[in-house]
Amino acid sequence: MIDTLADVKTALMVSGSDDDALLTRLMGGADAFITEHTGRDFAGGTFTETHAAGTETLFLRNFPVESVTSVKVDPVRLFGSDTVRAADTYVLRADRGLLTSLTGPFLAPRGRRDDWPGCAQVAYATAADAAPAPVKEAFTQLIGHWYRQTKTFADQEHQMLLERTDGTDAKVWSWSLASGLKLPDGALELLAPYRVPPV
Repeated sequence: MIDTLADVKTALMVSGSDDDALLTRLMGGADAFITEHTGRDFAGGTFTETHAAGTETLFLRNFPVESVTSVKVDPVRLFGSDTVRAADTYVLRADRGLLTSLTGPFLAPRGRRDDWPGCAQVAYATAADAAPAPVKEAFTQLIGHWYRQTKTFADQEHQMLLERTDGTDAKVWSWSLASGLKLPDGALELLAPYRVPPV
């Protein structure tokens, strides 16, 4: 998970534990959305990816990279032990997840844009619980957005009401709150620099 329940509650100024189950569910949704939107997994761990091998540089989806376990290059994609590249034949720019061959393309290019698709396999690890501060903020903003919307809908008894009077008390909701707000632009802007570049 990108951040903890305690940190999310502090940021949203939620006290008590009545809504912990709801917030935990929303955290799962926000985590999955950010992974899908950016193409990266900020929770950290170990990953095995395949890439086109007809280039000199592979763009790993998750970074910063802590360590590379293996780089295998195989035109038939079996990735046996005999396809492991020696560690001194490539360099890693850990902060951006760029793995560059020192001996030219991993496989000789055939002249196509997606040359040798899926023929380079990289196993590597990233640090756990190391999401950048802007990603954590976007995570919290998404949860806060869905939390407010859920609480509003519950208050409306899940009816598309704009106004309700209970005795002498009147409640009025704007149409945007009644119909559902779009995702906050601020959260998407915070995530923009962390999206995996197209290749």
